[in-house]
Amino acid sequence: MAVETSCAASSRFDISCEPCVVSDAQGRELTQHGSALFPIACYREDLNNFSIAWHWHEEFEYILAVKGCLVVGINKTRLRLQEGQGAFINSGVLHAVELAEGEPAMLHSGVFHPRLAGSMDTVFWQNCVKPLLDPGAPPYFLLESGVPWQNEVLACLADAWEAVETEKPDYENWTRYRLSTALRQLAAHCQTRADKVSQQEKIAAERMKQMLRYVEEHYAEELTVEKIAGRVALSESACLRSFRQLLGITPIQYVKQYRVERAAELLRSTRLKTGEVGEECGFSDGSYFIKTFRELKNCTPKEYRQKILEKAEG
Repeated sequence: MAVETSCAASSRFDISCEPCVVSDAQGRELTQHGSALFPIACYREDLNNFSIAWHWHEEFEYILAVKGCLVVGINKTRLRLQEGQGAFINSGVLHAVELAEGEPAMLHSGVFHPRLAGSMDTVFWQNCVKPLLDPGAPPYFLLESGVPWQNEVLACLADAWEAVETEKPDYENWTRYRLSTALRQLAAHCQTRADKVSQQEKIAAERMKQMLRYVEEHYAEELTVEKIAGRVALSESACLRSFRQLLGITPIQYVKQYRVERAAELLRSTRLKTGEVGEECGFSDGSYFIKTFRELKNCTPKEYRQKILEKAEG
């Protein structure tokens, strides 16, 4: 059974900078998913190599745990998904994904624009999409096979993923049909959810998006809680409280984790020396860089690069 926890009950949630997550000044992902005519893209992610950074986008997203166990962070909630379970994430919601306790895990995800179900002047939009986009709609749905309507949604999302992956004849119509069926079920159960987002929570999430973006823009520089809080005109204490409530960590812990994930990306994609990678990512002291990297990755930067090379060769 999937476990839902709040950040207050979780002392740490690793983040990463998975290379394809590109954001604007508000932290909104800029990656185009699919095309203008068929706005959906599906992904297969092996979480043994990296996690998926905190980000948000206007599209809907669904995540299916196809192997092992993974943790999905959605605002201040943590969903622990076992194989066969899934999560549907609403438009504009801050989220991230990581490996659970070092266990091997694989996920399938789909990111699609709401207009895939139909334009705003159609009955499809009114019945299937609008309830999900209305103010106060749930930020996410946890999907379990033991609940009949949720099992139907899981089957629809899996079918849509496979259709986009294989691109068999007429897959576009089949994909739209299965996603519309899933959305209809989700929309029908919007009113039964008790965890709707308050206006205060929305404001807190928007502030967090801006603070995360500030770290992304300045991670190679000296960063303090005061500077991060200044991005959104918060006091240092309010900034600390916001990070703990939403992400379960302090701002400086987030900076440390973000720098390490940036370093991991450089180790994977460049031939820079270890010391140069550390300097590029804001670590002025080489020994501290190695120590911090080992704390978060359970190996040194050199060992991490060697693992990546061995996997590529194998």
